[in-house]
Amino acid sequence: MNKISILDCTLRDGGYVNDFDFSKGTIQTIISKLGKAHMDIIECGFLRDIIYDENKSLYSDVEQITPLIKTKKKHSMYVAMIVTGTISASQIAPRTKDSIDGIRITFHKKEIDEAFTLGYALMDKGYEIFMQPVGTTTYTDIEILSLVERINEMKPYAFYLVDTLGKLYAKQLLKLFYLVDDNLDEDITIGYHSHNNLQLSFSNAQALIQSCGKRNLIIDASILGMGRGAGNLCSEIIAQYINENIEYRYHTELLIELVDEYINPISYLHPWGYSAGYFLAATNNCHPNYIGFLLNKQTLNMKRIYQVLKEIPEEERALYNEKLIDSLYLKFQENEVDDKEVLEKISKIIKGKRIVVAAPGKSLIDEKNKIQEFLKEENSVIFCVNSIPEYMNPDILFVSNQKRYHQLKKEYNVKNLPFPVLLTSNIDGGKAMDFVVNYSDLVMEDPMISDNACLMLFNLFIKIGVDEIFTVGFDGYHTNVERNYYDQRLINSSDREKLSTINKHIQKYMKKIESHMEVHYVTDSIYDRSRSDVR
Repeated sequence: MNKISILDCTLRDGGYVNDFDFSKGTIQTIISKLGKAHMDIIECGFLRDIIYDENKSLYSDVEQITPLIKTKKKHSMYVAMIVTGTISASQIAPRTKDSIDGIRITFHKKEIDEAFTLGYALMDKGYEIFMQPVGTTTYTDIEILSLVERINEMKPYAFYLVDTLGKLYAKQLLKLFYLVDDNLDEDITIGYHSHNNLQLSFSNAQALIQSCGKRNLIIDASILGMGRGAGNLCSEIIAQYINENIEYRYHTELLIELVDEYINPISYLHPWGYSAGYFLAATNNCHPNYIGFLLNKQTLNMKRIYQVLKEIPEEERALYNEKLIDSLYLKFQENEVDDKEVLEKISKIIKGKRIVVAAPGKSLIDEKNKIQEFLKEENSVIFCVNSIPEYMNPDILFVSNQKRYHQLKKEYNVKNLPFPVLLTSNIDGGKAMDFVVNYSDLVMEDPMISDNACLMLFNLFIKIGVDEIFTVGFDGYHTNVERNYYDQRLINSSDREKLSTINKHIQKYMKKIESHMEVHYVTDSIYDRSRSDVR
């Protein structure tokens, strides 16, 4: 009878969600409870050539993992993963009875020779080796058979089918499985690692289990499906399926305890799971990181994200290339215009006036009375950014975000507003829009904040010689997204993990802004360097 095993990769693949920052105690508890739950294979994290931090599931030596698995369960195998090229075999100590039992090696097509050299070296040190080609779906049948031939010579513990793009339907997966199964040495286990972009991880796992015949099979999963983007197959779900349909083996109540005590709190700060964006990634054969990049820009609706994905060359879609997607995004946004006359008009409007920038932060509500008192002073010109607070009468509405423009267009007839609408040239506002400035002249070189609306407006002010502005609602980002905007309709499904990083990049850029122009923060802002907690 074949053996169906579950490999839990929460601490490894799930670690992409929270930058592997679980804490030492949490790592120990997760490993311990997975063992007590009778999980077959427990992946403890990555092995990399790094400076070790005991609070992260990243290790520079297997001996750093040993204390975390000191109560090894006989029914469980303990493993770690190496990305080919990130650590050498000479840095890995030989296997002992107390160390991890196996090492998974992941590699791209161009790294096959290097991966096999690493695999043989680690086998010589006593480890069970799992060979895991990235994006198996990008291989031709001939390439698969050639790789399987080398795998048969090597005789590792397992060879993997990896649906990196989360795009395979059961029929396609089984075709790939049968191709490998018919040609792979019968003593080598086949593994399956999926991503849940099309919500197919569980159904595909069932199809494999029902069709694998005599072949030993490993199914990868993680607690609550923890993993970047759309996430993975849920360990607790596949474990319960095996309990009810094959044999009772796993204590799923312990997995649910891990969900409740450790994984749910992480998901509140760093959410993952199915979304329309990851659907587009899978159906366009694109690496999910492309979608993550575009979603985090918070400027494009799904229609325009789809248009950007279509511009990615076919040969570049399966493997993530950040420089490529950044250049395509900027190219998509650019639409050069001659804005000399517009800049002159703006200069005349603001001449001799006190410039107030109203960003859409939550302080517009929290500090409403203070703002209204401040705005009573005459001789002000108010620029509202990407929104119109109901108690304000702006002199100019600045819009640099296509998604926000569509929202405003639905709520107001923007062409009939009693004040000018100033658009950047990436916005399709129609020919009737008189105030349009060049998008490319205002963006930042830093891709993390390249087209932040407030910073673009500040750059415009510097360009026309403004030497002083006042800001309200320029609060900064919170990981609790409900605190980011005065109107919940403005909340984006952004990656919360990156929000604090964005703050740091904006803080750095504001130093440059303030070297050209004096900025007064009327409402509370994390960018206000006069605050004691801002350096």
